[in-house]
Amino acid sequence: MISVVIPSFNRKDHVLALLADLSRQEGVDYEIIVVDDCSLDGSYEAIAAAYPQVKLLKNAVNGGPAVTRNRGVTAARGDIIVGFDSDVTVPDTRVLAKVAETFAKMPQVDGLAFRIFAADGVTDDKPRWWHPVPIERYSKRLFETCYFSGTAYAFRKEPMMKAGLFPEWLYMHYEEVVLAYRIIDCGGSLVYDPELTAVHHARPTPRRGKIKTFYKPRNQILLALTCYPSARAMWYLLPRLAFGMTEAAFSGYLDEYWRALRSAGSMKEEIKRRRSPLRSAAWKKIRAVRSGLQPTLLEAVSVEPIRPCASS
Repeated sequence: MISVVIPSFNRKDHVLALLADLSRQEGVDYEIIVVDDCSLDGSYEAIAAAYPQVKLLKNAVNGGPAVTRNRGVTAARGDIIVGFDSDVTVPDTRVLAKVAETFAKMPQVDGLAFRIFAADGVTDDKPRWWHPVPIERYSKRLFETCYFSGTAYAFRKEPMMKAGLFPEWLYMHYEEVVLAYRIIDCGGSLVYDPELTAVHHARPTPRRGKIKTFYKPRNQILLALTCYPSARAMWYLLPRLAFGMTEAAFSGYLDEYWRALRSAGSMKEEIKRRRSPLRSAAWKKIRAVRSGLQPTLLEAVSVEPIRPCASS
């Protein structure tokens, strides 16, 4: 059984459109769980009225995407989790069945990254593409990866639980990176499958600016100090923080940038408690995926292995 988990915050019309698509899914047994993160637009009431068969949960306080997704995953009855952000649609009526079929064909795979289209349903959504290969060459090809977007993904539930689910203490941004790294560190694998598709109807939100100016630099620091060995953490952070500071200065957000650094500095105890650098075997696999030296996973299922180039 598949459990579809949807976090929702002030996107009533979007989530209703997504639920309409999901109600037309064929060929698989599934449940739908919507977790409302204290919406103020009547989302909860509208969903309850239109889709009484949906398992509808509501957070007591606004917790952010990681908290909201985790609550849905924890409540799920299925052994496969499919996650969609509330601002996507899924025109393919067999996309959930395809998820089940793909996992059945690749029992050694723990997670699947979807192909995500922009709102036109034709163009690839480049801002959601953080895979270590160029989108122009690989958006239509199956390959092993070390990343997935929270916009649309699928995981076996057990590896997600074992890896600790989404890191709630990040609130938002980079939570997918941390979860992907933790799953790989536990010996798992992630695959990008272009046959699994969703359409992203992105819209500007007040949070978007804050993600770029506050959560991005702060969470880069938290990611490095909890997942990376010390030397590798510095190698990762220095160019990113220098670029972030320059960008903030030119865009007039330098005060927000310094606030992000102070926030990271204030979390010393949290960092100490959460610090668990990835094992050397995990870094070896991540490097192999990024450099194209990881052919065995896809060869094992009689699929021509993709040779990813190094990430830019």
